[in-house]
Amino acid sequence: MSEKPMPNIGADLQRIHRVVTRGLSVAQENCQTFASNGFPDEATREGFWKYCLGLEAIALGHHLAEDELFFPYLRERLPATDFDSLEAEHQQMLATLEKMRQARESGSLEALGTALSEMNALWHPHIEQEETQFSPEIAAEVMTVQEHISLAQQAAVFSQQHTNPAPLAIPFLFYNLEGDDRAHFMRVMPPEITQQLVPVVWKDEWAPMKPFLLD
Repeated sequence: MSEKPMPNIGADLQRIHRVVTRGLSVAQENCQTFASNGFPDEATREGFWKYCLGLEAIALGHHLAEDELFFPYLRERLPATDFDSLEAEHQQMLATLEKMRQARESGSLEALGTALSEMNALWHPHIEQEETQFSPEIAAEVMTVQEHISLAQQAAVFSQQHTNPAPLAIPFLFYNLEGDDRAHFMRVMPPEITQQLVPVVWKDEWAPMKPFLLD
């Protein structure tokens, strides 16, 4: 029987980054297609805009968790890291997420495409810096195993409180990952979420997103 991987906040941050990175790619590609050709049917329209809302929710919740939970915890352990610059970049991305929200609520694919391009330009250099500064190897050096576990537990609670709407955001999180990455997040979530809410109670709410999610 294979052992569970050691808890590591650096690896968790990379997993969230993969969710948002895929979400941006899928949203941008489909936005361009639908802007050129229109939506093929109402179900696709509904699913696409719900997918965009899930992307906004996860990206917003992630940045809030870093600013309010991870960065304060890591400042004293990584004094050479320029956290102020990273937080300033978060503010830029939050402004862009607001443009995405406005575009989604107005149903403007043109405005959404512009906002997604802006977000992509900000996102990739930002996460490259974060993943260099907070790599799993560095995180393992500056934190004990118990600290990783404690911070991960705090992050799970924080995410449940600040990532909304949960019936879209949590399935978005799970199904923009695959394999061990998906299994990791499903394992750390309460059984009520993974066994009841996502597959049963929330299913009708998030099901329209399925064409844009991984199997």
